[in-house]
Amino acid sequence: MKVCIRFLAVIAVLSTCILFGGSRTEAYLWLMDGKLEVNGMYKEQLYIRTHIPRNETKFHKSNLDYWRSVFLIEGLYHVYEGDDFYVNLFGGFRYFYEKAPALDSELKRGIPHRPYSEYTHPRDDDLITELYLDIQKGPWQFKIGKQIVVWGETNLQQTADIINPLDIRHGSPGTENWEEIKIGLWMIRGFYQSDLPGQLSFEFIFNPGDYEPARIPIEGTHYSVSRASTSFNPDRGYGITHWLWEKARRDAPGWNLRKNWEVGLKVRGYTWNVDWSFFYFNTISDEPVANPNRINQYSLEYVQSGLRSMITGSHIRPRDVGYKVFKYKRFQVVGATFQTRFEKTLFSEWRLEMFYEIGAPFNKTSDGTSGGDYISEVRRDTFGFGLEARDYFTIPYFTHNWFQDKKMSISITLFYEKMFNHDRGVSIRTGRGHRPSDSHATTIAFSISQYWFHSKWFTMITGSWNPIGKYFFAPILGYAPGKHWRFEGGVPIYGSSAGKNMGLHDKDSILIRVRYEF
Repeated sequence: MKVCIRFLAVIAVLSTCILFGGSRTEAYLWLMDGKLEVNGMYKEQLYIRTHIPRNETKFHKSNLDYWRSVFLIEGLYHVYEGDDFYVNLFGGFRYFYEKAPALDSELKRGIPHRPYSEYTHPRDDDLITELYLDIQKGPWQFKIGKQIVVWGETNLQQTADIINPLDIRHGSPGTENWEEIKIGLWMIRGFYQSDLPGQLSFEFIFNPGDYEPARIPIEGTHYSVSRASTSFNPDRGYGITHWLWEKARRDAPGWNLRKNWEVGLKVRGYTWNVDWSFFYFNTISDEPVANPNRINQYSLEYVQSGLRSMITGSHIRPRDVGYKVFKYKRFQVVGATFQTRFEKTLFSEWRLEMFYEIGAPFNKTSDGTSGGDYISEVRRDTFGFGLEARDYFTIPYFTHNWFQDKKMSISITLFYEKMFNHDRGVSIRTGRGHRPSDSHATTIAFSISQYWFHSKWFTMITGSWNPIGKYFFAPILGYAPGKHWRFEGGVPIYGSSAGKNMGLHDKDSILIRVRYEF
């Protein structure tokens, strides 16, 4: 009976999306006689899970797992415009409120208390997404302030786009835009457009010491695991996942002008119909490695408290310790990007992004997974690439009569990553599709999109597949009746076991998104 009700709910929501449910709309406000350009958006986004495992139902009153309001406003102020000299000020400000836990007390009970506030509201420094001064003089340009940098453009996985860390507490690639999940950093960027052959341009990045770790989903929330799966006594305390992830967050370095600097260099040109670039980045890892002499002891603190809770019914309250467990190590990345067109091939637009990590930090464990006993820290070189092919196709009869000559866009991307000097004990990034015993990983991602009915309607299907049995599939239908409103509905589907897809393996959901742009 419950299966039938869930099925009917899916059909009802999809039907609503077909009726009301977009293509990107753009609208700008010009103020102060055109000196100030303002745009922004207000968004409501919901996830209604199609199924909740039996052991997790105690932390839900309904299948509504996520309901987030987001308000974003961006402004560009033209400070000065001369014959060959421009000064602009750009700022982006965002506020959000995650309402689902406030509406569902059981859902709130399943989220650890300490990170709850940052999950439902932004921290003070997160209210500003970007804020920088843009100075242009002849061939020179400087951007000084908090910025989001785009060095790569492949779908679903990062290859060359390595500057900003990601915040995936509220979204992931495939359902969110990259710009919405990147964390801005305070930095200085310099550009020089030369007169050399190939239209050579040079870019320099200097981050004086602003470090932000990647922000991973919080236990008990939509994009993470439930304490029902990770706690010794779910009714009396959070799970070991939170115990470790929260420690990793506290051990992360903050502002440090002496130790946390980052430097990047990029050269870009256009030669023989190829738009190419080469880059170098000296950085600190967004993700930590564990101190083997500490993490096993630190994990034991939780295990002892969890076992005591099972026996006595007490709350799980492991003894917090003062020593550091996690380290964020420096390493270097070199890479390149190439983009061109081949008119006579099946796919005419091709893009290749490559990276080579020098001395990337990893742990060795007893079984090559993060759940094993930690043995040592190691350094390994890794190589990876993303090869994307894209084209626009005509469907006989439909393209002209239904789609008003708007062609269907199809892209396919192959991701590959290889670790050198690998052995089974090295704990590899499971999020990139590695098996514990494999030095390499391969993922295929795809995207299909089509505008129709005079571009008011939009259909998009994105997804990915990994040979280990991990996949993602998200059909989305959108409707944009004018310049401002946009309605979307979809069904993100995730496949794999819990160990291969983090907290998403059981998060198949109905997505509803309403957006107003100005």
